[in-house]
Amino acid sequence: MASVEELMAAAVERTGLDDFGEDSFREGLEILVRALRDEARLNARGEHFVYDRIRLHLSQRLLVEDWYRRHPGIDDEQIRSPVFGLGLPRTGSTALSFLLAQDPDVRYLRSWESAQPCPPPSTVRGDDPRIPPDQRPVLVGTRHHVPTDVRGPMECLDLMALDFKSQIFQAYAQIPSYSQWLCDAADFTSTYRYERRVLKLLQ
Repeated sequence: MASVEELMAAAVERTGLDDFGEDSFREGLEILVRALRDEARLNARGEHFVYDRIRLHLSQRLLVEDWYRRHPGIDDEQIRSPVFGLGLPRTGSTALSFLLAQDPDVRYLRSWESAQPCPPPSTVRGDDPRIPPDQRPVLVGTRHHVPTDVRGPMECLDLMALDFKSQIFQAYAQIPSYSQWLCDAADFTSTYRYERRVLKLLQ
């Protein structure tokens, strides 16, 4: 089991960067790592997957901060008239997001950029390696008839995970203490502030 310090050190080594920005993410990360250690009972494959995701989120946070350091004008971006869809699971929120994304004037969070917003897509020349080359740009339904498309819209759970306050971690493991904290005690102010930071970068 990896510790918080080991996970952060791995992200620093992976990126060559060491500025994580504000430390609001530490509380959620510490509670998550403790829950994974004490409650999740992960096998080797599960451990590899979950800890790699944590390292990915930490690495992306380092990259976001590095883009802001090198291009401070990003912070002057204005997010105008944002639309946020809120819904419980299995109530049609995914289908609604795909419907709204059909509007050519809507800039939505794309599936392939949600987990890896850096580098900003507008700075990439040629084929973006984050887009799987074998994915067809068509809607396909899962066995639960939820639309999916690698070029389609994505929920903001991965962006929230950059502050380590996200329901996405509950999909990976049984972590009741983290879930309880997330529902009862977590302050999402910093989470949405950081999400806005990433949206400015993507814009």
